[in-house]
Amino acid sequence: MIRKVLSFLLVLGSSLPLLAEGPVLTVKKDDIWVMAGDSITAQRQHSNYIEAFYRTRYPNLNLQFRNSGIGGNQTSSVLARFDYDVAAWKPTIVSIELGMNDVGAGDDPTRYIDGMKKLIAKIREINATPVLISSSPVNDGSVTGDWKSDRCRRIDPYTVALKQLAAEEKVVMIDQYHALLDLWGKNKQSPMPINLTGDPVHPGPVGQYTMAGAILAQLNVDRDVSSATLAADGKVTTANRCKITDVSAEGGKLEFTRLDEAGAWPVDPKSKAAADLLPDIQQLSRWMCTVSDLPAGTYQVTIDGKPAATLTEKELATGWNLATVYEGAIADRSTKIVGLISALQGGLNNNWRAASKAKDEAKLAEAQKAIDDAEAKLREACQPAPLRIAIQMK
Repeated sequence: MIRKVLSFLLVLGSSLPLLAEGPVLTVKKDDIWVMAGDSITAQRQHSNYIEAFYRTRYPNLNLQFRNSGIGGNQTSSVLARFDYDVAAWKPTIVSIELGMNDVGAGDDPTRYIDGMKKLIAKIREINATPVLISSSPVNDGSVTGDWKSDRCRRIDPYTVALKQLAAEEKVVMIDQYHALLDLWGKNKQSPMPINLTGDPVHPGPVGQYTMAGAILAQLNVDRDVSSATLAADGKVTTANRCKITDVSAEGGKLEFTRLDEAGAWPVDPKSKAAADLLPDIQQLSRWMCTVSDLPAGTYQVTIDGKPAATLTEKELATGWNLATVYEGAIADRSTKIVGLISALQGGLNNNWRAASKAKDEAKLAEAQKAIDDAEAKLREACQPAPLRIAIQMK
């Protein structure tokens, strides 16, 4: 509880921007999104979490994602491998997330910006949409104006210059650096910090979920999953983006089946501390359930027979966000989807990239077949499934 209070104080008055300035990204059916970057992208964490959001929030668009991250990369590195490791995927969207290594050139971002400008041109040449993403901060306790390392300090002017380039080129630009700098820095300095895991440059899953949250918050994503309102007697008042069926209200127990049109962001239950540090993560999935006219008391909520939450009648009457649940049936679904994406973006993705680099058509075809099979399983897992929800006084 103390940790949660401290975390709340950290984020109070410091919410993430809802949208990036300038153009915004709109995904469309059959988009292929290549995520190019350095070792932070090659970790396949925040990039996978962003993918999990889009695949579940837009389950009928058949979106596909490919990881193109390599440790130590700068803009010149991605330019050198662009044809076989980015363009070869035939993407419709290409995000470039670089800067952590580029700042080694010193305080002047000229070379970095020149490289990013060339990458924008190459992306446009293949008729894809460019998305520029700033580097993440260094988790070393730095805050605005009080940097603990030259590396973290230099990312500041590099990000400012990147934003200016994006405005000139009229492309989408995501500033995760300034969105996270003070959040991470104040957390690091607090008496009971939330462990982002990993190292200062390469956060682990907890830190990378906050990175994904900062990026998604600026990408104009649809935050509404669905909402439903029922009365204690079982009457369904509203059902937006979902269907409520098989309602039963007997013996003080309200029970119903809910089928949503889309899914909430799958957050790995092991990384739920990210939502303590950044509550906006839960607001990226407004998955609401409201029950009115319940007698005063405390209620046990189960989903598919597994415990999900303990709530008062007031909390249920105000509206309960199912996205705050990190156990039971919802946790099982999240773990499965995140695991399938990890398998796809790991060995299967790398096999394809290696065959593309070697120009080995036989191995490329074999790798593509494996990816197609994995895609089919992932699409099925991301389709909404009916949930049996029961609410009963304890």
